[in-house]
Formats: sequence, C-alpha cells, structure tokens
Amino acid sequence: MKILITFLSLAFFCSDYAGDKDCLKDSDNLNSIENHWNEADIFEYLEETKESLKESVEGLSEEQMQFKPDAENWSVAQTVEHIITVEGALKSMLQAKFDAGEDLDQKTEIVMTDDDVVALITNRTEKIKTQDQFQPTGNLSSADEALDAFEDQRENIVDWLKDSDVDMRNYVNEFPFGKIDAYQTVLFMAGHTARHTAQIEEVKSNPDFPDS
Repeated sequence: MKILITFLSLAFFCSDYAGDKDCLKDSDNLNSIENHWNEADIFEYLEETKESLKESVEGLSEEQMQFKPDAENWSVAQTVEHIITVEGALKSMLQAKFDAGEDLDQKTEIVMTDDDVVALITNRTEKIKTQDQFQPTGNLSSADEALDAFEDQRENIVDWLKDSDVDMRNYVNEFPFGKIDAYQTVLFMAGHTARHTAQIEEVKSNPDFPDS
C-alpha cells in the first residue's frame, strides 16, 4: 500500500496539477456536476485504448522497439512496460478500495467530471517525471512480447471489473489533483494508456527511427 500511495502522490503529477483551474470545479458547483460516461462507455474506452496501442506497436522490429530518441526519453518497449506497471498498480488500488467498502461520505468531495479526468491525463503538454518504482527496467524486447504482456493484463483487469458486483461511483480515490470515483479511476487508467500511445507515435516519428 505504501508503494501505491507514493504512486498516486508522485508518479504522474506535480503540484501544478493540483491547482489547475481548467480541470477543477469550484466547490459551490458540486451539485451541478453531471457525468455522462456509463459502464458501456468505460469498457468501450478500455477497448479503444487497447486497440490503439496494439495498432501502434504491432509489427515493429526489435530494433524499432528498442530505439530511444535520446538518453532522456523511453523506447517503445520501455513505454509499454511502464503502461503495464501503472495499470497493474491501479488495479491493485481499486481492489483494495472495493475490499475496504464504499466511501459514500466522500462522494460530495468529487469536483471533477469524467471528461475532466480524461482531459487531464491525456494532456501531454505537461511532461512529468515518473518515480523510480515505475520506471521501466527493460525486461521487454519484442513487439509480440510487449503486446502479449499488456493484453493479458488488460484482459484480466476488464474481466475483473465486469465480475465486480459494486457501484464504482461509490468508491473514492484520492489523487494530488483531487478525489475521483472508481469509474473515473478506470478512465484515468485507459487515458494513461492513450497518453503513452501518443508518446510512442512521437518516438516513431523521430527522423532517426529505424526503417525496419
């Protein structure tokens, strides 16, 4: 749990996000917040982000998977490894919340809409340094290996969510940018994958990216 807390506090967001007025609503408007994403929409977004990552990575050679634009930026293989690590951590966090019980008293503290959460995590104008425990270790080499690991875990997460007999709107997770419910945490998970799929496309567009 200590690692998860560190993850939520530091892995993605610096303090600048906590005060982002474009993402946070005034507390006086709590009762006016409406979320239009339903369960089907969330699973569709999970599927969409899975397929987008697959399309971006599938067929790349090992040389392309391991190419790094520079010393500061990840390879495609490292980026997929990071996605896998983060999704596993978020699933563990959700499972702990479900086991602990509903957070009905905290629901009124949620000030972000579903769209706000997706917009926040997919916005790549802010570059955030990942904490050491979520840095890739380089244990993936080929595209097939990376996609198999990602898809196996994502399928496990989706199946687990579908089998969970809970109202995810009644479970609240705290992030540095505010409190969000479990539905929104799943959106955050999928949006994180979309964020890094865009990063992979940036790597592939590098003029030095291998032809094959």
